[in-house]
Amino acid sequence: PAGANNSDTADITVESADISVTKIVDNATPNEGSTINYTITVANNGPNDATNIQVTDLLPAGVTFVSDTPSQGTYVSGTGVWTVGDILNTANAILTLTATVDAGTNGTTIINTASVTAADQADPAGANNSDTADIIVESADLAVTKIVDNATPNEGNTINYTITVTNNGPNDATNIQVTDLLPAGVTFVS
Repeated sequence: PAGANNSDTADITVESADISVTKIVDNATPNEGSTINYTITVANNGPNDATNIQVTDLLPAGVTFVSDTPSQGTYVSGTGVWTVGDILNTANAILTLTATVDAGTNGTTIINTASVTAADQADPAGANNSDTADIIVESADLAVTKIVDNATPNEGNTINYTITVTNNGPNDATNIQVTDLLPAGVTFVS
C-alpha cells in the first residue's frame, strides 16, 4: 500500500588528501666535514584531513646522521622512517635532519630523496609525493711549487726561496695553510 518507501540509498564520499613533499638543504656546496641541514616539509593540500602519514628519508652514503628535529611525530635514523601522524587540511609538518659530510666525498654529488610511503587517504596528485635535495661536495686541487734563486750559494750568501700555491679548481679554496720550516744550515732573514 506504500510503495514509495520500498528502496533507499546510502551515499559515501571517499576521502582524499593531496600530500606533497618538499625538501631543501641549507648548503648545496659544502666541504668535507661540514654540517648540513636538510629540511623536509610535508603539506596536506586537501581536500580532506590526512591520517597516519609516513615519510621515508634514509640519508645516503656520503653523509652521516647527527640529529633530527621533527615538528611532530618521530624519526628513526636507522630506517629513515618519519612517522608523521595526522595533518589537517591545509596544514603541514616539518622535519630537519642534521648531518655531516663524510671525508673522501670531495667532487661528488650526493642525492637525498624524501618520499611519502604511507597515508590512509588516497592521493589524487601522486607526482608531488617525493622530492630530492642534492649537494655537490666542494673540491680544489692545490699544487705547491718551490724554487730557489741560487742553488749553489757560498757561505754567507743571501738566497730567496719562492713558494707558489696554485688552485687548479674546480672550486675556490679557503683557509689554506702551507708549512715551510727552513732547514738547518740556513737562517731566516725575512
